[in-house]
Amino acid sequence: MSVPLPEHEYAYDICLSFASEQRQYVEQVARALEEAGLRFYYANDEEASLWGKELPEHLDEIYRRSALFCVVFVSAAYAAKMWTTHERRSAQARALSDPDEYLLPVRFDDTELPGLRPTVGYVDARITPPGRLTALLREKLRLRAPSGYRSEPVLTAVPSSPGQRTPRPGETVWRVTTGGLVQSSPQVCGGTLYFGSGDCRVWAVEAETGAERWSVATGGAVWSTPAVADRTVYVGSQDRNVYALDADTGTERWRITTGAAVWSSPAAVDGMVFVGSRDHHLYAIGATNGHEHWRFRTAGDVDSSPLVSAGTVYVGSDDRCLWALDVETGRARWWFRTGGVVRSSPAVHDRSVYVGSDDGFLHAVDAETGAGRWRYRTGGRVRSSPAVAGATVYVGSHDGNLYALDAGTGEERWWKHVGEWLQASPTVVDGTVFLGSDDHGLWALDAVTGEVQWRCQTDSVVLTRPAVSGRIAWVGGQDGTVRAVRV
Repeated sequence: MSVPLPEHEYAYDICLSFASEQRQYVEQVARALEEAGLRFYYANDEEASLWGKELPEHLDEIYRRSALFCVVFVSAAYAAKMWTTHERRSAQARALSDPDEYLLPVRFDDTELPGLRPTVGYVDARITPPGRLTALLREKLRLRAPSGYRSEPVLTAVPSSPGQRTPRPGETVWRVTTGGLVQSSPQVCGGTLYFGSGDCRVWAVEAETGAERWSVATGGAVWSTPAVADRTVYVGSQDRNVYALDADTGTERWRITTGAAVWSSPAAVDGMVFVGSRDHHLYAIGATNGHEHWRFRTAGDVDSSPLVSAGTVYVGSDDRCLWALDVETGRARWWFRTGGVVRSSPAVHDRSVYVGSDDGFLHAVDAETGAGRWRYRTGGRVRSSPAVAGATVYVGSHDGNLYALDAGTGEERWWKHVGEWLQASPTVVDGTVFLGSDDHGLWALDAVTGEVQWRCQTDSVVLTRPAVSGRIAWVGGQDGTVRAVRV
C-alpha cells in the first residue's frame, strides 16, 4: 500500500476535483487560493502540462499522493462522469490510509457518491460563496499544520553544535524556523542572508549567526528568490506585487503590481529589474523608481526567472518557449520552442543558452540565433535550473538524478541518483556541486567525478538553490527552516 508523504512535503496544499458544470464556481475558488498564496492543483491551469501525459497514471498520482487535502465538488454531474469517478477513487484510496481528514466534500446538490458516507461533514456551495470557502480552506490548513501557518513573525536562531567545537563539513551550524514553507532560495550579500517564506514575509538574518535583522510582510506567500543590488532587495510575492526594499532596514522603496502572482525571481542588472508574472508577461522595471519601462507578453505563465547577458534577456514560459528579448525595447529577438512547459531558469555560457523543460530534456540553444545546438534526454521533467562551471553544465531532473554534461556537445560525463524527484537547482563552487533534494538532504558532490563528499540531513524536502560563501552553505526547506551548513 502506498503511504502518503509526511506533512509539509506535498507538491500541493489542496487538489480540486470537479465536473465542468461547476467550473465557474471552482474557477473563483482557484483564483482566491492563488491570491492567498496557497499551492493547489486545478486542472484548468495545467492544460499544457497534461498534454501528452498518460492521464490515468498522472491523475492517480495527483489525487492520491500529491496534496494535503482533496476538495471534491459533489454534484449529479460529478457522480456521472468517467474522469471524475477516476479522480474520486484515487482520492478515496488515499483517504483509507490517511489517519487524518483528506477528502473535503463541497456539495452542489444531495447526490450520493459511492464510498462517501452521508455522515461526513461538508460545505454547502448553495449557500457558501467562493471567498468564504477559501477562508475555510485556509483555516483547515492552519489547524492541520499550525507550525506552517504561524501568525507571530518571530525567528530564533538555534545553534546545532553546542560548545566551541568547529562543525565538520556537512554539519549544520545554525537553523531558523519561519512560519511557512521556504521555497525562496537564500541570497547572501554583505554579511546578510535574504529569503522569502510561505508566511508571506521577506526575511533578513545575519549570515553568520541567523539572528534576525528585519522582516517585512507582504500580502501573499513569497516563493520568489530575492535579488540584491545597490543596497536594495527586489522580490516578488503571490500578492501580485514586486517589492523593492532597503537592504539594511527593510523599508519599502517602491512596489509595482502585476496582473497575477509572481513566482519568478527578479534579475537586477544595470539599473533595471526584470521579472516574470503569472499574467503571462515579463516586466522591465526601473530599479530606482519602480517605473515600468516595457512588458512582453508570452502565451503562458512566466515562472521562469530571467537571465540578462550581452544586451539580451532570456526567460522561459509555460507556452513551452525560451524567449530572447532586447533589453532596451523588450522586442523578441528569437524564441525556441520545446516540447513542454519551461519553468527552469536559463544559464548562459560561451554563446549557448541552457534551459530545462517539462519535455524531459535539457536544451542547449545558440544565444545569438535561437537555433538548437543539442539536447539531452533525462528520465523526468526538468524544472531544475542548470549551472555551468568550466566546460560542464549541471542540472537535476524529476527522475531523481543530477547530471553533468559536456557544455559543448551534451555528452554525459556522469550522473548521480540523489532522490526520487529533483526540482532544486545546483550551485557549483570551487570544484564542488551543492544540491538540495527531496530525500531530505543537502548534497556535496565532486564536480569532476560525481563522488559524494558529504550529505547533510535537512529533515525535509529541499527545493531551494544553495547559497555558498566562504565555508558556509545556506539552504531552505519545506519544513520552514533555513539552515547554515559547514562546507
